[in-house]
Amino acid sequence: MQLTTCQVIGVYLAVHDLGVAPVVLLEAPNHRYLPIFIGLYEAVSINNALNGPTPVRPLTHDLFNDTLLALETRLRDVRVDSIEDGVYYATMNLKTHLGDISIDCRPSDGIALAVRQKSPVILCDSILDDSAVSRDQLPELHDFIDYFG
Repeated sequence: MQLTTCQVIGVYLAVHDLGVAPVVLLEAPNHRYLPIFIGLYEAVSINNALNGPTPVRPLTHDLFNDTLLALETRLRDVRVDSIEDGVYYATMNLKTHLGDISIDCRPSDGIALAVRQKSPVILCDSILDDSAVSRDQLPELHDFIDYFG
C-alpha cells in the first residue's frame, strides 16, 4: 500500500447543489486536493486547533488529546485508508508505552487530534487516485472562520 503525507489546509464551507456543508481540505503533493465533508462540531474543533481560539474549558478533542498526553501516548499518524459508499474511513496509529496501537476512527476526529499533536495525516494513494481533485475542480469554498469565527 502506497501512502502520501498531506497538509491540512483548513476548514471551509462548501457550496453545492444541496446547500452548504463544512469540509476539511487536505492537500497532497502535485496540487491534488481532497475535500472531506464533516460535521459542524468537528469543523469547529479542527478550525479552533488550527486558528484558535483556545476554549476556556477543554472540548471533546482537547480532552482526548490531554488524556493521551497524560498517558504518555503520542498520535504517530492518522491514515485515511478507505472509502465505501462515499464515506471515508481512517485509522489512528498511537505510540504507547505498551507498544503501537491502531484504532479505527472517523477522519474528522483523527484530523482534529492530528492538528493538536502536529502529527501527519496520511492518505492511501488509492484514495488520492480515486477522489483527489485539482484546485479548479473543488466546490465553491468559503472560509469557515468568516461565518463562525
